[in-house]
Amino acid sequence: MAEVNTVERSASWPASCFSLLALVLLGTRFVQGFIFWGGASRRLFYNFHELNGVDVPVKLDFESARFVANKLTHALPGTLWIQGPLEWTLQYPDLIIASVWIWTLAELAVGLGLIFGFATRLLALVSIGLNIALMLIFGWMGSTCLDEWTMAVSGLAMSSAVFLAGGGTWSLDSLIGRTAWADRNGWSNWVFSGPLPPSTVKTLSLLLAALAVVFTVGSYHILFHAVVSPQHARVSFHSHSIALSDATVAADGAVTFDAYVDAGPDTGAAYVIAARLVDESGATVAEWNGAKLAALPATAIRNAYPYVWASHFKTEKIGFSGQTGARATITLPPLDETHGGTPQEIVLEAINGTTWRAKTETR
Repeated sequence: MAEVNTVERSASWPASCFSLLALVLLGTRFVQGFIFWGGASRRLFYNFHELNGVDVPVKLDFESARFVANKLTHALPGTLWIQGPLEWTLQYPDLIIASVWIWTLAELAVGLGLIFGFATRLLALVSIGLNIALMLIFGWMGSTCLDEWTMAVSGLAMSSAVFLAGGGTWSLDSLIGRTAWADRNGWSNWVFSGPLPPSTVKTLSLLLAALAVVFTVGSYHILFHAVVSPQHARVSFHSHSIALSDATVAADGAVTFDAYVDAGPDTGAAYVIAARLVDESGATVAEWNGAKLAALPATAIRNAYPYVWASHFKTEKIGFSGQTGARATITLPPLDETHGGTPQEIVLEAINGTTWRAKTETR
């Protein structure tokens, strides 16, 4: 009799254990789901404006300055390993729109699924993937508390726990799990929160814990160099930087160069109030002051991403500015007055005194 009871308790342990685990993580499941629901709903259900007589969500309108893909151009300088594919995607409007909609619908499905406990395990797995993608794209950003990094590592850990526990009694999965269909299809446990073998759960728990540790410590080290060394961000979110390249001086004195705002907060811009050519000794050969830079024609600044919502270089009342992620080819017109010497470098000066330089070639 004792042996029978032992067997019965052993056989029933997985279901009761998962039910308890899911109850413990009920709040975690809801919060993780609501985070994704919030991201999707802000685009789908709020901030409409009229377009050709139809109300359209502002953040999903490609022609709006608030189109959600503007975050991608801001994030490009610090993106991990997938900067090339993102830059390629940004060259094709249809692909950008499709990507935004796929991401939005994925967030909507994950959000609602986790909130109501439908296909909990499957959608928790998708949530893990979304948090990894968020880290690769936005993990470097956050001016106060490493905001995006914190969200991504927390989201991965939360989603991993929910994946292991499933939806439990307080979920739609529990209704599906009682059906004959679920009994006939053992694979449904992996989607609709049915009990899993204890040995499998133990193995998955260790693997997901290892993933969380490597993901957290590894990304922290790569992005902020702060695990075994003094903190030094891979890409600064606090100070703007402009990378200059392919600078050439034409025979008539016009200067053309490529500029890329490769660091800094996306909430502001790098402001350039002067540009000059200098010779080998550092003496000024030619100089464009703030007024001359502000008077540059539109054709003098060719932004790589011409969309209204993308990061741009543009003229200001004094000089010109570039948002984080802006990339452009800029041409400075010939000057009436120049000084002697052979140009060796182009130097841009920011409003705060910071300078950026690049070697020049003469055509």
